[in-house]
Amino acid sequence: MPDVIKVRAATNNEVAFLAWDIDGMIPGCLGFEIVRLYPDTGEERCLAAWVPFKGQRNPRWIPQDTGVWPVQKTFWRDLTVRRRRDSITIRPEGEMIAYRVRPVGDMKPGLEPVPVRPDQVVDGKPAYTGTPRPLGYLGQGAVSPPIFLGQMFGKARVAFTNGVLSTQWMSRALAEAGIKVGQRDKIRAELQNPKSKIRAYLQGDVPEVLTSLLERAKSQHGSVRLALYELGDDALCDAIVAAKDVVEVILSNSGKDDQTKEWDFGNAPFRKRLRDEGVAVTDRLFNNNHIGHNKFAVYRDAQGKPQAMMTGSTNWTSTGICGQSNNAFIRDDPAIAEVFNAYWERMKADVFPPPASESAAGHVAQKQGVPFREENHLASPLDGATAALDGMTVWFSPNDPERSKKDISVRPVDLDDVFVRIKAAKRAVLFLVFNPSRLGENSIVDQAVAAAKADPKLIVQGAISDETAMPNYVAPTKDPVTHKSNKDGKSPFVYPEKVWEAPNVSIVRAANLTGATIARDFQAEVLTVGHAIVHDKIVIIDPMEDNATVITGSHNLGYKASYENDENLVIVEGDKTFAAAYAVHMLDVFDHYKFRAWRRTIGKGPSADDGISIDDKWLKPYADGKKGAIARYFP
Repeated sequence: MPDVIKVRAATNNEVAFLAWDIDGMIPGCLGFEIVRLYPDTGEERCLAAWVPFKGQRNPRWIPQDTGVWPVQKTFWRDLTVRRRRDSITIRPEGEMIAYRVRPVGDMKPGLEPVPVRPDQVVDGKPAYTGTPRPLGYLGQGAVSPPIFLGQMFGKARVAFTNGVLSTQWMSRALAEAGIKVGQRDKIRAELQNPKSKIRAYLQGDVPEVLTSLLERAKSQHGSVRLALYELGDDALCDAIVAAKDVVEVILSNSGKDDQTKEWDFGNAPFRKRLRDEGVAVTDRLFNNNHIGHNKFAVYRDAQGKPQAMMTGSTNWTSTGICGQSNNAFIRDDPAIAEVFNAYWERMKADVFPPPASESAAGHVAQKQGVPFREENHLASPLDGATAALDGMTVWFSPNDPERSKKDISVRPVDLDDVFVRIKAAKRAVLFLVFNPSRLGENSIVDQAVAAAKADPKLIVQGAISDETAMPNYVAPTKDPVTHKSNKDGKSPFVYPEKVWEAPNVSIVRAANLTGATIARDFQAEVLTVGHAIVHDKIVIIDPMEDNATVITGSHNLGYKASYENDENLVIVEGDKTFAAAYAVHMLDVFDHYKFRAWRRTIGKGPSADDGISIDDKWLKPYADGKKGAIARYFP
């Protein structure tokens, strides 16, 4: 009898991704039960499941488990590895876990029955409606090797936010708090409240990582240098003020407010507070197209020697830590810390005239100087833009000595490095991006698609916030007289729209379930409370190979970032543990939005119904596992 023969698992301390192989089609298989194992204690916990068989309903969204409603794929995400299925409390880290996967089908004589673990009655009422469907095991299954649930991945401490707002959990948590999906101001206030359980759930371990170097400086008599684009969260501002004797901050301007038209509207009250509290602040106010987009920190020891650095995509705002998909990591590495420290010092020395006022628009004079751009263009370790040290390469922006505005005729040095690496990929290119270039072959998205077309064995998967960065986006035309949009063009949610045209490519736009696209017991969802949904700027290349590469930092992976902004772009090569953590994060966000994007595209049918209800009519045994190449490759 065919069975599950191999299970692989990886985690990033927020979620786990697992995939399994079978040695043939399993007659009568309805799906798979997944159980999380704790080898040190012998505890077993079946993974949560919310979506019932057809003929059943789960109107109160009460979780059962995969022994009641099995998984109909050969890969899955364990979303409750830290976050519990029935409360906002967090499971501890520092444990070993493994996974057992067994095939199940309708119960028949001779089969071992699948236990029904959760109580079927809640508050005196059935947990779900409809006739229960007893299941039996169709095989012994297989168990994954144990994995460690911690924060250290390779040489770095890594954290990811849980800030994906378009979830059923979020919709129901807001409803319990008396907040409707469309009440963005109330949602934003909830995310800003340091005592909010919703905020605590969404932010994950990221705030602790962002501020940990400040705590280290206070306890070890060191100091921290921060370079921030946005500061817009009371708790994070409190952490800076509490470390005012050991911290220096370069704070750039936030954008122009849509209503008041004032520049630096978001940062202004926090900038004032830092000054009033005696924090050493260097203003870096462009108030124009140039932005100081960094979000990094350098820790220096008591002797002033750089020892560690922190970077990633997370802005120091409530939205950044709670309302977006983001990442941050810390690495204790004196050589790399020195590179970031030198860039921080060059930035502080790069003086240009301030705008007429902090809220006034900047002009041509408010931009980075030529010497600063020249130094960022250099490629020598420890003395310029890049440092190829211990598997890391670091690029800083802006890095064109002759140009301070985007010029698609000249490829920036940092993006040229990224494009070369994408072109050389052998197995997979994965990405999460907010707003990369929309320039055809000059886009990292189009570079990845081109690489997949050149090599049908190369897997390319990614999620994007900005609809105009989708490969199949078509801009609307404008009326030549009124200059208004003709509302033609195309704003797709998925690429390719015909899967068979590029079966090794799957790119989706971040989307939510709306009133027009929800089904059965699902609710309409929030999409975003800010401009970005997926705010990560990451590319992962060949994550399970010896050359495993992660590209991350503040850089949006577009030409503007290289030509006009203060940015950092970090490339970590050869660290499979670090790459696996980022790949799990990417696959979690991608798989979440993939369902919603296809639902918005198709509206009905088996592809859109996947995950809406369980039924062997749509199973077509293990179609996702047989055709979903990423499940065969990773982890």
